Amino acid sequence: METDRKRRVHLWYAAVFLIVNIIGIFIIYKKENSYISKSLNSHTELSMEKAEDVMDNYTHSFELFSYMLTREIKNHPDPDYIWDYLKTVDSKMLEIEGDTYDGLYMYYKGRYLYSWDTPYSQYESTGYVATERPWYKAAEAGNGEIVFTPPYMSYANHYILSTISQLQPDNETVFAYDIKMGDIQNLVTTLKTYDQEQMMIFDNNGTIVGSTNENYLGGVLYNTLDETAAALKDAQDAYENAGDITDTEKDKLKEQMDSLDAFYSFQQEFGQEFTALSGSPEKVMKMKLGSKSYYGYLLNGEDYHFLVLVPVLSMLKDTVQVWLIPLLIMELLLIYLFGRVIKSQKNKELHQAYVELGQTQKRLEIALSAAQKAAAIDDLTGLMNFASFQRGVSSILNSMGSDESGILIMIDGDHFKAVNDNYGHSIGDEVIKLSAQMIVGRIRTIDLASRLHGDEFAIFVSKTNDYTVADRIMQDINHTMAEEAAKRNLPAITLSSGAVIARRGDNYAALAKEADEALYEAKQSHDGGFASSRPA
Repeated sequence: METDRKRRVHLWYAAVFLIVNIIGIFIIYKKENSYISKSLNSHTELSMEKAEDVMDNYTHSFELFSYMLTREIKNHPDPDYIWDYLKTVDSKMLEIEGDTYDGLYMYYKGRYLYSWDTPYSQYESTGYVATERPWYKAAEAGNGEIVFTPPYMSYANHYILSTISQLQPDNETVFAYDIKMGDIQNLVTTLKTYDQEQMMIFDNNGTIVGSTNENYLGGVLYNTLDETAAALKDAQDAYENAGDITDTEKDKLKEQMDSLDAFYSFQQEFGQEFTALSGSPEKVMKMKLGSKSYYGYLLNGEDYHFLVLVPVLSMLKDTVQVWLIPLLIMELLLIYLFGRVIKSQKNKELHQAYVELGQTQKRLEIALSAAQKAAAIDDLTGLMNFASFQRGVSSILNSMGSDESGILIMIDGDHFKAVNDNYGHSIGDEVIKLSAQMIVGRIRTIDLASRLHGDEFAIFVSKTNDYTVADRIMQDINHTMAEEAAKRNLPAITLSSGAVIARRGDNYAALAKEADEALYEAKQSHDGGFASSRPA
């Protein structure tokens, strides 16, 4: 009888233990899902804000161009003069906008005028009618607003292209120029938060304009699998039947074929999942891509939409503080409480168990804090921190060819202490974040950028030994930062910089010292100066 009673008691304890575990795990699961939803929402909203900043920069540049051209037309209305003027502006726009700019043109007094050197006869021979082109139609529909044509992939040049255009007050003249949306792609590479995360930015037509996988650029998410398969078949036929063409032209055809093949494979796995996400935007969904499980999240904007796919394991690592610590605490509490009931421990044992539980929790918190501090990203700006930047630059230096080089730029804010003293540290942090955004927006995907500490930054520009490139980057950063600070009602600062050329086998510490010495020279004026060290 006593044995049966003990067995029943033990079974009762086991049942209660199991029920409490199930309830606790369910609560933790709900809390984790809420955390994941908030994290992905915050991640995509921040990405949208930064993308909107990039698009605002495109629009602002066009406004400057439109102002210049309107003033010139007022002073010199002759179309022949304006055509000559466009060709002089072309080089200036290229110098100001860099790789973003891709040629300007307009429809004026019944004529198609443009800045490049192609003879007009080539357009006449193809029956080109400016007023029937998408850029003109889009400007008409915009009725005086600055508009963007739907982006598309230029496989010939390997970048996403769009056109900015605007109908002028006479309801006939249209200003336009082509832009390479490389800043959007550069932005995507800096937004990655989770391990093996995939992010895509696409427009209202479904065209992917930014992706962590460059092979997906230009793919159309809204196309059916059959439409993508047909496009892939056309690309394969074009490649196989290319005939006698140059190697460069054939490489471009192969690149288009390979990109469509990669996107087709992705769409085979993701097509149904994307349909489900499109029907439930701003809702986290769990899905399978191949053999991996992902969390998917879609945030719709007015013109551009953001899709994030995060591996479940990567998210579990990021949410460890949400589920692991509560789970461990719950299990420890259950084990302790049932152990207390079964063993009838004394008050001393009870006290000791609580002490051990508190120590366990503290060790977990310490371990979590250490893991977070070991992360490679600066918390305030999202840039690389000093340690990861040093490792990244050292890796590049070791992998350089004997004829390759780069430029290390050390950057320091001018009068930043005055910002903290006069406006407070919260405004100082906003100025630091603005500086980081301007730096990220002006470098390429092959370059590195870091916040070293305080208002000190660093950039490594790959594959160049031309100090004018570094100088132009810094001038552009200071110029756009001043404009953006005014828009955000923030105090403006300038960034002074010192640069040194880096070659294979150089030591990071030695390069940093040389660049710092050049920076010291540049800082003498405290107005965004630039100085270089060793000669090219």
